[in-house]
Amino acid sequence: MICKNCTEPIKETSKFCYNCGAKVISNRITVKRLISDVSQNIFGWDNKFFITLKILVVKPGVLLREYFDGTRKKHVNPFTFLAIGMAINLFVINTFDEEFISVMGDFNKAQLDWFSEILGGPFADPTFQEEQLKQSSTTTRTMLKYFNILVIVLMPLYTFLAFLIYRKPFNYGEHLVVNCYIQGFSFLTTTIVFLISLWLHPVFYLLIYPLLILYYTYVYGKLYKLSVGQSILKIIIFLGVLVGVIIILAIILFLIGFAFVFIKSKFF
Repeated sequence: MICKNCTEPIKETSKFCYNCGAKVISNRITVKRLISDVSQNIFGWDNKFFITLKILVVKPGVLLREYFDGTRKKHVNPFTFLAIGMAINLFVINTFDEEFISVMGDFNKAQLDWFSEILGGPFADPTFQEEQLKQSSTTTRTMLKYFNILVIVLMPLYTFLAFLIYRKPFNYGEHLVVNCYIQGFSFLTTTIVFLISLWLHPVFYLLIYPLLILYYTYVYGKLYKLSVGQSILKIIIFLGVLVGVIIILAIILFLIGFAFVFIKSKFF
């Protein structure tokens, strides 16, 4: 018998081709078989996506080290995993875009109320709070519009910072793989938390940031086999550097915008 996918000779009793790994199918196509194949390939727990997702939860270090060592066929490609997570997240959030903006508004209001109680000053001013909420709403709408571009732009930055802080034995490309898997998983987590916050209460969306930070710490801790203390120290350094870089970029953008307005008012 010959494999219908790669034309390699195989035994009559074979269930899979020894050359290409394709399943040997001898039965004719029926509606029942089509439904079975779809459910098995898309929703089945032996599907590579679900296998990858499961291992990223229970043994992320094992998955990453296997991928780096060349065992890649049984796992979803990191860029594909990122794309799937991003697509699911975008679909859900764009389907409930107004609800998402409302949740983010409630989330930002809760933050402002907390700042008002702790810091006082302008945060306690209702006019200041109203202006901040309007600006946050505009920012959220812009983020939804340019979400894909934002992820692509920021991914190399996250990766470079992780490469600087965690360093050897992994190179930049391997850190990029790690961050693709983490970001893909983060998109799925964000989607679930968002749906829970819609169903129960917007305050549940507050869980997303500690959950994502915890997962980032967990994955890198497992990959580098770090102790709890080492993992906490590394993530504190990572977040500190990230915040510093974001502040510097914000200042640069502000100065560029200010210079643009100044030149425009002076010469045009």
